[in-house]
Amino acid sequence: MALNGRLTKLFAILFCFAMGAAKAADADSKNFMQLHEIEITFHQAASTKDIDKMMSLFADEAMLSVGGKTYRGRGEIRSYWESVAGPFRPQNHWVAYTPAQRIRFEVTGDRAHLYFECLYVDVLDKDIKAHTFSDDNLVWSGGKWLINEMKAGVVADL
Repeated sequence: MALNGRLTKLFAILFCFAMGAAKAADADSKNFMQLHEIEITFHQAASTKDIDKMMSLFADEAMLSVGGKTYRGRGEIRSYWESVAGPFRPQNHWVAYTPAQRIRFEVTGDRAHLYFECLYVDVLDKDIKAHTFSDDNLVWSGGKWLINEMKAGVVADL
């Protein structure tokens, strides 16, 4: 009788552990898809030169650090994308994407960290024109993830 009681308790513990692991996996999948959507939208905006779509990713008080300079707030960040960033220059015909193995994330409550690399391919030359990284801290706000701090730069090796 005591053995049956212990086995029942053991199965109950294992069941709870398995259910908890399944819920954690579901949460990870949901978080990954929400954060992956940030990366997808980022690349759609860069590929189509859609500045409004790009700006929809940033919190009002966001910061962008790139090339040794920091841009603060949506106005300065917008100015960077419009006047400095290669993908938005009219003469560049680039399509951007992230290889699957070059994206990672971590979520802690209403904060997240997202890292991804971007390959910018010139559609005319069919050549990689830039390889960059985006190392981002995000906040959950208004029912979605927003970039609060982005550090971007060049990746030396493909």
